[in-house]
Amino acid sequence: MNPKDEAEQLIRRGRALLDADNLTGATDLLNQAVKLLWAVGDQYGAAAQIGNYGWALRRKGRPELARPYLEESARLFEQLGLSDYAERHRFAADDVNPGVTEQLLDTMPPAVRGALERSDVAGLQFALDALPLVDRELILERLGAAGIVSTGGGAEGESEALQQFEPLLQGVAAVARGEHGERAEIEASLADLERKGWRLRRAAEKIWQGERRLPPLTHGLDELDVALVKRVLELI
Repeated sequence: MNPKDEAEQLIRRGRALLDADNLTGATDLLNQAVKLLWAVGDQYGAAAQIGNYGWALRRKGRPELARPYLEESARLFEQLGLSDYAERHRFAADDVNPGVTEQLLDTMPPAVRGALERSDVAGLQFALDALPLVDRELILERLGAAGIVSTGGGAEGESEALQQFEPLLQGVAAVARGEHGERAEIEASLADLERKGWRLRRAAEKIWQGERRLPPLTHGLDELDVALVKRVLELI
């Protein structure tokens, strides 16, 4: 087994341990995986997995534990020249204060802010449902880190993401089949999504270069991003 595949196995085992609240075991497996990635020169993969662990800890309501991982991921992404990724992780590392604070409210869309200020649960759900999926995911991450809502992915989130992005995924697949008429617009859309936290752009570029194997395309991605890449491959 090559080191990258071994690292992926360690990460999957670590996620299972984290879901079972075995933080010590999960952290140990993460460290082993990162060492393997560094050993083969996969700096992007190492940064991504460290960041993913931080996001997972945030979703479990442990932002204080997540902070050093998010900070380290931001530092590594900055070194790689990926300033957008670095900024997103740095913001998440700084946003660790639980509860509804004025600082948190200032980052919310008006309808979401109003519902939070009124403690209106139904209104909050309505306001969140009205947001585009990419914006809703970012808002839910912030609310989840503050302990205001419980966030999660799962089949429902995957289905919604696939439905939301189907036209774009169709466009990525069309370019891979040699239809380049709308490539510039598709590249702009992928860049915009990347600024909002979705990591489909690099996979799309590899697909356009001829890559069809799932592991090289999804290395370091979370479950939702992996689902989008799989859909593109199905469409080609």
